[in-house]
Amino acid sequence: MLGVMMVRKDEMKFREFDRYRGFYCGLCRAIGKRCGSVCRLALSFEMTFAAMLLTSLYEPETRSEMHRCALHPVGKRLMLGSEVVDYCADVSALISYYDLRDGWDDERRIDRLAESALLRRAAKRAGEALPRQRQAVRDYMNRLHEVERKNEDNLDAAANLTGELMAELLVMKQDVYERDLRELGFYLGKFIYLCDSYEDVERDIKKKSYNPLIGRSGSDSFEEDCRAMLGDMMARAALAFERLPLLEDAEIMRNILYSGIWQRFERASEQRRKAKQEQ
Repeated sequence: MLGVMMVRKDEMKFREFDRYRGFYCGLCRAIGKRCGSVCRLALSFEMTFAAMLLTSLYEPETRSEMHRCALHPVGKRLMLGSEVVDYCADVSALISYYDLRDGWDDERRIDRLAESALLRRAAKRAGEALPRQRQAVRDYMNRLHEVERKNEDNLDAAANLTGELMAELLVMKQDVYERDLRELGFYLGKFIYLCDSYEDVERDIKKKSYNPLIGRSGSDSFEEDCRAMLGDMMARAALAFERLPLLEDAEIMRNILYSGIWQRFERASEQRRKAKQEQ
């Protein structure tokens, strides 16, 4: 499900991309330090966005450090760290652990079981520190499993669950900003789930996997209908985003919300058009 909230690199200034990568690499480093180096599989674009968003909102004391990493050993890279980045690292561990456990429970995939074992201790520690968020992730997995079992064709059945989860995770502190953060997270979560569903329609039909868009995929207006639906969700998310008092890195986040987040949808649409032309 994760991996939708990408930046549109060709529309960014060099310093903006360096700043974004500082959060991405900083989150990766925080996951490694708090969860163990093998747990960096929990890294995601979504939690990188959350780290940037909450840093801009709460302005914590942020460390700017230069480090090498195993994937990029030649030169040092900027890595940003703070209590916000640590929070997003812990949330990343929770999401990844319970997702992997769900993969084992549903499909008995031994690789998911082995990977979840690597995150067990980190998820336990994170859950003790963040009981509200841990319960939200648990509830999400259980309720999503029920929706999939019933093969619900109501688009909101599963998408709303993802929206509710993202809303809960963006609320680091229950304060005056909670309402707008929840609204932003809710519509981002719905977008992410349905964009992922749009991309995976053909694969899920072949695998006979649950996908709420399968019943609509044969329509001639499928792409247009999905684009309009996702556009409405992002318009609502943008309204909540713009209400928040964000200054630092606001343009980078707008790059993600108004452009980057559409890249997987655009790629899937193009691949679908090419496949039709080849038929």
